[in-house]
Formats: sequence, C-alpha cells, structure tokens
Amino acid sequence: MDKKPRMLTWADFTPDFPVWKLNPRGCVLATKEMAPGVYGLISSIPGVDNAGFVVGDKGVLVIDAHISLPMARQILARVREVTAKPILYLVNSNYHGDHTFGNCAFPAETLVIQQRETASRTPYIAEEIAFLLPAVKGDAAVFAGVTYRPPDIVFDDHLRIDLGGTVVEVHWFGPANTPGDTITSVPAARVAWTGNVTGGSFGLALESDAPTFLGTLTRLIQTIEVGTLIPGHSAPLGPADLWVYMDYFSRLTNDLKRALREGWTLEETLARIPMAEEFRPPPADPRAPFMEGRHRYNVRRSYLSLTGEL
Repeated sequence: MDKKPRMLTWADFTPDFPVWKLNPRGCVLATKEMAPGVYGLISSIPGVDNAGFVVGDKGVLVIDAHISLPMARQILARVREVTAKPILYLVNSNYHGDHTFGNCAFPAETLVIQQRETASRTPYIAEEIAFLLPAVKGDAAVFAGVTYRPPDIVFDDHLRIDLGGTVVEVHWFGPANTPGDTITSVPAARVAWTGNVTGGSFGLALESDAPTFLGTLTRLIQTIEVGTLIPGHSAPLGPADLWVYMDYFSRLTNDLKRALREGWTLEETLARIPMAEEFRPPPADPRAPFMEGRHRYNVRRSYLSLTGEL
C-alpha cells in the first residue's frame, strides 16, 4: 500500500489566520456564459466555491463537484438547464473536499479526472471533513451522504480532451495552493478555471512556498493564453491579475532570500516583511483581515519550507 501523503490540518495554521467561509447553505450558482458552450457557475456567497462546465458536440465536461451533495446536484441542474448531452468528464481542481466531495453525486458514466497528487489524497474523507469543519462553522450536516468516489483518469502533466468541436486542456504546472493544483482551459475561448491558484489580491501558498508558487505561475503564463480566469472562490479575473500575483511572489521570494542570507529568525522575518501597500485591500474592505492573515501565512510557510523545518 502506498504511504499516506501529508494531509493539511488546522494545526498547520497560526492563530491570526482567518477561517475560510465555505458553508454553502443558501448558495445559488449562477450560470454565466463565457463563450459559446463555455459556462462559469458563479457562487452567490463570496468565498463559497465556483464551478463550471463546457459543452461540445459529444457531451459535457464539468469543473469541480463542490462541497456537498446538494451543491453537486445544483451543478447537475445547471448543466441540464443548458443541455441534455451526457456528462462525460468531471475535473477536480484540487483534493480538498469543497472541490471533490460532490463527486459521488455524478452519474456513474461520468469519468472523474484528477492529477496524481490530488488522487493520492482524496481517499482520506474523514481527515478532510475534520479539516473543513471550522470552515462550515462546525455544521457537519453539510457533509451528509458524502462518500469516496475514486478517479477514473489520473494524469501527471497534461490532458487534451476533444468534446466534439471543442477542445479542453487540463494542466498541472506544479504545486501552488496544493500539491496537485489543476488548471482547466478552453483555448479557443481563452477561458481557464484556476481553482485555488488564483483568488484574492494575491495567492495563498497553502502547501508550497513563495518560490514554488512563483515557478508554477511562470509556467502557467508561458503555456496558456487566457482572457478570463475563473478562480475557485472569487469573482472572475483577467490576465493582468496573474502579473499582480507574479509581482507579489517575486517580491516575497527576494525578501525571503535576504532574510535567510542575513540570518533573520522567523519572528524577525514576519516583522520585516509586511504586506506591501499595493497588495493591501482598503481597511473598509471585508477581505482586509483575511489578506493580512494570508500574507503572514505565506511568509511563515515559505520561511519554514526554505529552512527545511516543514
């Protein structure tokens, strides 16, 4: 049996890191046509997951299955409002339950696609529920009926899927937010679902570090030409936002190199690498404390990773 991979727990976080708000109760997914046959499913509750689907002549590919059976059924209902064609594929953008727990609600004939690092972590349902409970305010009923649905297709770097008249490309450019972050793009429409690689005014190196995140972003920009990015948890973005992310992680990488070169302690590093003003939301913005916590997490996580303490 393969060795159990490292699973994230709340013990990995510092007390000043705000808990995500992922409870889907009352959430409505609005269907937004991004291009002919290309649809974003945008959450009515800020922070709760988005999804999407692509329709070709042969059938449908769905991106992400959401956190619960009712939300997965809502995705299926949105698809059926557009087409009666079979749902051929379901791509998970990462292993966390808010992207994968709805897999078990999809038709048996739907092929579930996961990157290898994602596939190695999705069997651990109990651990993931424990991790997500604080994010749904302890509402365990959100996860009622969730069972493990194994992937049918496991890939390493790239898949090209022809839906009939529409080609979808599935990419892994390296770790960023999670080890198996997966980007799903429709090249002809210049639309890409980026999962948790994007979202907020800069990214969260949840299970990587600043230089690793920077390298993944660089490969993404070099490979995909996009006009619209659909993040996992925020409003659609444009290509310019990727360069803001690049700027943030490039600066943070350089700052951390200086910290290590000059022998700063972790606490000195946290104090001497504040969030730059250009990345800071206005004080009245409800995201402000969250982004401050995100930056401190990025600094702490990257420092510990680069010093070999993780």
